[in-house]
Amino acid sequence: MNSNICIDGQFWNSASYKCEPCESKYKIEAGFEFTENCGWSDEQHQTQLPHKPCKNGTYNNGSHVKCHKCSSCTTPSIACSTTSDTICCKQGEQVFDGKCIHKPLQTTLITTLSRTTATTTTTAAASASVGNSSTIIPQTQDQDPPHVINVTGIYVCLGILSTLILVCLFLVIKRRTKHLNEEFQKRKGSVRGSLSKKGIKGCEQSDTTISYNIIKESDNDHLTGSAYLLAPEIQGAPLKTVLNNLDVLEELMLVLDPDISGAKNTRHLAAQCSFSFAWINYAYSMKDHKSPLVAVLEGVVTKNPEWTVGHLAELLTAIGRNDAVEILAKLPADVEE
Repeated sequence: MNSNICIDGQFWNSASYKCEPCESKYKIEAGFEFTENCGWSDEQHQTQLPHKPCKNGTYNNGSHVKCHKCSSCTTPSIACSTTSDTICCKQGEQVFDGKCIHKPLQTTLITTLSRTTATTTTTAAASASVGNSSTIIPQTQDQDPPHVINVTGIYVCLGILSTLILVCLFLVIKRRTKHLNEEFQKRKGSVRGSLSKKGIKGCEQSDTTISYNIIKESDNDHLTGSAYLLAPEIQGAPLKTVLNNLDVLEELMLVLDPDISGAKNTRHLAAQCSFSFAWINYAYSMKDHKSPLVAVLEGVVTKNPEWTVGHLAELLTAIGRNDAVEILAKLPADVEE
């Protein structure tokens, strides 16, 4: 237990001087449950993350504080996941393609036999003593061949049709994904290309517009930690300025959050800021709900409130992401500290 005052599922709020439920401070996440006392101690220290994943055999569909044990079924069922309970099929149903469906009819063979006309003529000769032989005239039988109708062929056709539809859908998704990756690489290349120019690059506008500068060392093609220097006003601005500027923040998320082979991203930035490997993996597992970059910046601001934009620029330069430094230069030069 993180708290000696509050029970599990609550945390001590020193401001209101009472125990409050975790859901009053944090959102209930599907597939997760709250850690003990939401990860907060009685001294208002966060010792753990507020959420932890559901264990195997438990689930949370987003409406529970704690993960519930998955139900068991006596009929065929769809296995539970961390976000949904077990689905029990009704009597007479079976699981097919992740759904409960009625059992298909048993394979039926319908055989039609024509009327059989048999004419048998048997002539037995009297036993002759000569050669001890007997003569038998074999029977004559006329019979039509059977006609067989196999219902299984219908299900085979349906299976082939379903497979073709899935293959076509896969090819469409793969082609669209390839197109998006090509667009991203083009955007990334254009940003890096703009950084290869030498000299002082600036943009000064009127009082009603934003002014921002990048001061680059001239006659030096080798980029080091000090190769790119932001304007002094931007360097000295608090790090939370980046979180407050949505335009700059969204551009940084676009270039740093994706996992692209050969390019260092938010994972490497978080490692530079001394975040643990487990914490980084957890941040990326919550990517659908919150940007990993935003989580890193918020964590750094909380641990090191004295950090400035200049600190972030140095870390980005250290991992070779000068394109992100150029985006930082878009911050207004007259930011308030």
